[in-house]
This record gives sequence, structure tokens and C-alpha cells, in this order.
Amino acid sequence: MRDRLSFGALLLAGLILPMTSCSNNPELTSITVNPGAVTTSMTNGLTVDFTAIGSYTHPGHAAITKDITTSVTWTSAFPQFVTVGTNTGVAEVTGYGYGVGDIYATAPGFHGDIVGTATFTITQPPPTGSVTTLLLYPAAKSAGNTVEFTAMGRTADGQTVKLNGQPRWVSTDNQVATIDQTTGVVTKLGLGRTTITAVYKNPDGTTAVGKTYFNINAEN
Repeated sequence: MRDRLSFGALLLAGLILPMTSCSNNPELTSITVNPGAVTTSMTNGLTVDFTAIGSYTHPGHAAITKDITTSVTWTSAFPQFVTVGTNTGVAEVTGYGYGVGDIYATAPGFHGDIVGTATFTITQPPPTGSVTTLLLYPAAKSAGNTVEFTAMGRTADGQTVKLNGQPRWVSTDNQVATIDQTTGVVTKLGLGRTTITAVYKNPDGTTAVGKTYFNINAEN
């Protein structure tokens, strides 16, 4: 009788353990900073919006990604040249010099801090006409589950210009929507909000970045 009771207890424990494991929250295992590399002029006040994407893993489940831009701690390796909002990821060039440094996004993980890194390069002021920021526009009408984004450039003096080539596109939440890196075509996958980022490289080697939010609800 005792053996039967012991076997029953072991069987029950075997059923409970997997259920307990599945109830645990996924753990943050890596952080990706978008854009991962930026080149700008040393123009005072020029800003770049960085986004932090956290990758979470859970034994027995597929990894998921989340936009954790406002929940990480942002720091700059060379704050004399570039500052960054601690909780915003918005970097601003001070105009006091040029060089190469890193922007860090840090958040606690299961085994310690997880750090994502982006390289920030500051060059001398770009020639007149170089694009410093991007303006992103979704198509007025969507075709089924897809929407095409386009980008226009804005120069340092405020002029809006066409780009001499396509930017590289990124969606921050691939459970809400993915985007073709070269064409800017978004494919809707679920409800929620994702951040669409475009990165454009000028002929002189400087980089322009644009960011916009893309919401998907039950009505669209």
C-alpha cells in the first residue's frame, strides 16, 4: 500500500513540475539596439532616436521580442560628444567634437545585467544638402495584410528632399508586424503597436534615421 502511495505522489509531482515551469515568466536574454550603428555630423542639437528590443526566452517555448526602450537604462560612452536620455533612448550631439563611441541599453537579466550596444560615429559637419533625418509615411490604403512605407529626407536647413536610394527598414515587434528591410512593405501579424525605423546612408557616409509607430487593432 505504501509503495502505491509513493508512486502516486511521484506521478503527481511529475505532473505539477511541468505546469510550474510553464507558469514562469520568460527571462530577458539579450538586447538589440536599433539602429545598431549611426554616423552623424557634429552639428549641435542633432538627435537620434534609439530603440531597445528585448529578446525573452522560456524553456520549451519560442523566443519572443518586446520593445523595452523606456524600461532600459541608456548611457553614452562619450557624453562630452553625445548625451542620451536615461529612459528615452534619444541621443543628442553636443557639437563639441567628433569621434566614435558606444551607446548602451542596460536591463537586469536572470544572471545579471544584459547590455545592448550601438556604435555612434560623429564626423565633421556634412556638406549642404545631406539628409539628417527621415520622414516616414505609410501608404494611404493597405493591400490585405500589407502596408508599404516610404521615406523622405530632411536636410539640416529644413528642406524635404527625395532619397537617392532606399533606406534599411526595421520593425521592433515581429509579433505585431514584420517589414521587408529593403522595400519597406509591412506584413501585419497581430494586434498591438510596433515601431518602424528606417536608416539611410548619405553619399558622404553620414547616416539619417527616422522612426514612427504603427498600430494594429481589430478595426484595421
